[in-house]
Order: sequence, then structure tokens, then C-alpha cells
Amino acid sequence: MPRSGVKKPLFPGMYNRHLDEMRRLLQVLDPHTLAEDEGGLTVPMDSFETESTIVLELDLPGVDASVINVVQRGMVLQIEVEKRAEPRQEGARYICLERHFGRFRRTVRLPDQVDSSQLRAEYQRGVLRIICPKGRERRIVIKEPGCE
Repeated sequence: MPRSGVKKPLFPGMYNRHLDEMRRLLQVLDPHTLAEDEGGLTVPMDSFETESTIVLELDLPGVDASVINVVQRGMVLQIEVEKRAEPRQEGARYICLERHFGRFRRTVRLPDQVDSSQLRAEYQRGVLRIICPKGRERRIVIKEPGCE
């Protein structure tokens, strides 16, 4: 039996549409889903939770920090990276090419408990780490007009 991922699909457009539909269904089934991939090239990401933070870690080997763009819009993070191809060795006959180059984009929806004003990012040894501190609940006092 062939192993998964060995052959390319015969109809890549149809395959991608089915893959997108499966992702949408999974997001509906699991409302706590954090990430949504966009496009064909994806950035591997781990996410974990501690008592006080939610941490996102993205693998970006061989990428310079200056080409990483992290934008926050409300409770949505958009991470964009341009990974440039390295020049090929002249006169070499390549046997296997598995590394991906090009524009990568990842959209991450943050849970409501994150304090979006306190996000911070670190990049070290090819790993982008985004630290999302959890906010505290705030009790809102109800006032009646004219009463003090």
C-alpha cells in the first residue's frame, strides 16, 4: 500500500478544495481551534497553555527576523514570512528537493481570555515564539442614572 503523502494528487485544485472544506468543518466542530492555514505553504506551529499564558511557536528555519511580519487585528494574529530560495550549486545534480521557499502566511485566532494589549514575540534559533498573556476578568459596576 502506498504511504500517505508519497504521490501528488491527480487533481490538485479539487484536492485543495476538499482540504479547505475539511479545515472549515473541523473549525466548526472544535470552536477552540487556534489556527487557520492560508495558501499551499504552511508554517508548522505548536501552541500550549500555562496558567498565565498561551504560547505559539512557529518553525522558521533559515529565515531572517527582518522578513517576519506579525500583525494583530483585534483577536486575530497574522504571521507572514518571505523565505527566499538559496542559489543552487552550479554543476550539481539534485536528488531530492524538499525545502519550501516563498511566501508563508498563517492566521491565528486568539481565545477571548488573552489580553491582546500585552502580546510579545521573540525569535531565536529559527523559532518564532509569540507569548499571549491571559487577561483577568473585570467586574463591571452597574450604575443607575440619577442615583449615587
